[in-house]
Amino acid sequence: MKNLIFSLLLCLPMLALAQKTSTPSVAISYNFLLLDDASLSKAKYEYQPGQSAAFTKLYYPEMKKYSETFIKYVEQMRSVKNYIGPLGTGTPTSLGDLDFKTAIGKTRRGELEKIGNLYFDPAVFAAIAKYDGKEIVDKTNNLLIRELELITGPDTVYRENINTNKMEQKIIMYEDDVYKKMCGAGFIEEWNFDKNKGSLEKDIKYLSVSKAVFDELSGDYRGLKPIFAFKAGLFNRRNIGELRLIREDIEYNVLFNRDFNFALEGGEMDGMVLTSDAGGYIEPSARYQFLISIVDAINSGQLKVFDYDGLKFKESKAKQLTREDFFDRLSVKDTVYAEDLFTGKMEQVIIELEIELSDIIGLRFIEDWYMDYANMSMYKRVKGIVLLTEKKDDFTGVIKGAGPVNNTYIKLNPMY
Repeated sequence: MKNLIFSLLLCLPMLALAQKTSTPSVAISYNFLLLDDASLSKAKYEYQPGQSAAFTKLYYPEMKKYSETFIKYVEQMRSVKNYIGPLGTGTPTSLGDLDFKTAIGKTRRGELEKIGNLYFDPAVFAAIAKYDGKEIVDKTNNLLIRELELITGPDTVYRENINTNKMEQKIIMYEDDVYKKMCGAGFIEEWNFDKNKGSLEKDIKYLSVSKAVFDELSGDYRGLKPIFAFKAGLFNRRNIGELRLIREDIEYNVLFNRDFNFALEGGEMDGMVLTSDAGGYIEPSARYQFLISIVDAINSGQLKVFDYDGLKFKESKAKQLTREDFFDRLSVKDTVYAEDLFTGKMEQVIIELEIELSDIIGLRFIEDWYMDYANMSMYKRVKGIVLLTEKKDDFTGVIKGAGPVNNTYIKLNPMY
């Protein structure tokens, strides 16, 4: 049996004249750790369904360059809307958080912002970050930056009393290098793919920078909590150059939330993103159309594909594959363990698996990042992607993480 992707592609040529050349845009939001710092050594990434991860860490000089964009923007503008709200939630609310009457009223008044096929109400989380020449203050979010020190206290911590061996509360003021505290990034983006040009462009709508939060008792990493979240301006392509470059070939996963209920259950608590959560939801129909267009561009020869080794991959050194190679790899043999009914023992069984569209849970991006604080804008030059699926333990079936569907790198934006 042919896999679902290939079957659908057979129908696409007949529909080509009736369809537009580019896929309708899709919107998604996601957050992840970026800073490679000793203080975050215990913040190990553990995969859960619906999460994203950054494989390319930003070292301190690079993260400082990224973080200072937010500081300089506030200093330049003097007063800026900070879209994180009193609880620190990092993205504007979706339409799903509103009752029907409120949603209809806001839509008629033009107060809802449409991104892709989603609606957002930015006003819900709007606060003000002000700079008076000495300090950056956001009273709503209890944010104070003075002389490049981030002061987030007072806060309550628990410390052991040596005399009584009991844990006691103590109120302290936290002060730390603001650039070291800024260790995570968040985005709300609109993706636009043109299969005839083989181009994928990301229109970044909101940018956020976050700090890591740890459990007061155990010290375990709990997640990311935004410090700043600004509406992104337009990036001037003339600013592409070494001065604006943050990092070349940064690599990270963005996974789709296949179950909308899952996104609602565990995405945020106490205003903190508990995980590196790809919180944005792409409706199945939009997601499938997006994926079909990418695979169809491979089928038509518009996009080139290469053998992918995630540990040491370099596009310039990778082996180029044919269209047939790509589709052949969508049918893979795997080894599973099944119980022998006669002996009662677990034995290896080789099975053939056909990759379907529903198996693709996200994308791994390889990009160059550029930033311009003057406009609070960012440009992600997408070089290529890898289709991802869930990887499970052979014995238990427990999901271990996300990995390449068929060990294939898809080169995008051929003009680069």
